[in-house]
Amino acid sequence: MKEVSLRQLINPHPKQERFIQTVDQFKYSLYGGAKGGGKSFILRWIGIRLLLKWAREGHKKVRGVLFCEDYPALKDRQVTKIQSEFPKWLGTLSDSNIEGLSFVLKPQFGSGVLALRNLDDPSKYASSEFAFAAVDELTKNERKVFDQLRSIIRWPGIEETKFFAGTNPGEIGHEWVKKLFIDRNLSTEDPLSNQVCFIPSLPTDNPYNAQTYLEELKRLPEKLRKAYLEGNWDVFEGQYFSEWDKNRHVCNPFPIPGEYKRFRSYDHGRTNPACCKWYALDYDGRVWVYRELYLIGKNVDEIAFEINRLSEGETYQYSMADPAIFAKMGFVDRFGGQTIAETFARYGIQFLPASNRRIDGWNLMHRYLNWSQFSPPKLTYFNNCVNSIRTIPTLIHDELKPEDLDSSGEDHSADTDRYFLMSLHERKSMLPKTETEKKFDEMIKKSSLSIDNLDSMYSGELYRNNSNL
Repeated sequence: MKEVSLRQLINPHPKQERFIQTVDQFKYSLYGGAKGGGKSFILRWIGIRLLLKWAREGHKKVRGVLFCEDYPALKDRQVTKIQSEFPKWLGTLSDSNIEGLSFVLKPQFGSGVLALRNLDDPSKYASSEFAFAAVDELTKNERKVFDQLRSIIRWPGIEETKFFAGTNPGEIGHEWVKKLFIDRNLSTEDPLSNQVCFIPSLPTDNPYNAQTYLEELKRLPEKLRKAYLEGNWDVFEGQYFSEWDKNRHVCNPFPIPGEYKRFRSYDHGRTNPACCKWYALDYDGRVWVYRELYLIGKNVDEIAFEINRLSEGETYQYSMADPAIFAKMGFVDRFGGQTIAETFARYGIQFLPASNRRIDGWNLMHRYLNWSQFSPPKLTYFNNCVNSIRTIPTLIHDELKPEDLDSSGEDHSADTDRYFLMSLHERKSMLPKTETEKKFDEMIKKSSLSIDNLDSMYSGELYRNNSNL
């Protein structure tokens, strides 16, 4: 077989070289995080490198696949580049009846096949077999696509099959990609725990980027600049809660003062997560989320037990819940209850039905998350609320209804907050009095003033200004 100098063909920059080594070492590898790192380029060349490597080991006619989200993206990011980059003596780019759109290596190089496919319908590859699968822009896909592709990565005689991808922050798959590859939020029992690696890259890592391109990235709006230039996974295009800043919205736990009023809110789930959260409201109207419960696959009895365990010794003004739990279930629980809310009540947990006005609720949440250089946000999370911190900043706008968020994302924690904030808005009488109000109450007790003449004497400052709720 003719010797091929891949280093001369690829000429990778240091970060790309590191990614090549990572693909050799790990089963699942991700590269990128910002624009301009040379992601699409290195994906196609790693595919060729693997086919040549296996050919040297005696595996001929091995098939690997490189995916994009749709055909236009496949053509623009891969096909046209392969036409100009891959030398003709190495193989042939064709769209044959047998292999479909593919680059096929010459026989002297093992006749390996780099299939070029799109993911408009991943199920059509259910019976396919590939020794590797590469995905250009992984975050454009849901987690189920990744799991489907894992099932087709197999090849006779090759044990170390591979999955590798490149991507930017954002899009519908942002949350699961961040969780799996960037945060590595995996238990030690998870079979992926020791097989996953992420290599971050920045446009400044790529010496082939023009200076004018880097200057354009620097001039982007702050959120896009952080995502595309700095590779920040906490901000991205399409982010619903663009106010989110971990440095502003997350704090270390502190003892909740006894004067703060406490509340609970709950979003039900069994197949999907059930989420319960605990809130403290201070005298400045700031909300502190100081505890969360996040369970999957548990029945109401088990969830109620955990809520009671975590609530021991505390008193709440009220507890709100997803209004769906007040609907009749069509069956009777072992206590005779016909709704999920009635079952919780049997365990001493009395929920009130929350408002389900989604847009109003999200607008409130935007306002509570909002902050400025001189004003902190009114909604802050203790750092032990890991699922709130993980999921809320990853939610994106609904494409058909941009004022709403895309409910196909992991929105259970956000829904729980929405229920509670709407309750504050609708139950103003439950708010604690400010220090100013307390002073006025004392003045009223000591004087003969009537309620009717307070406005003329003390102006509007006497009354709670609820415009910020």
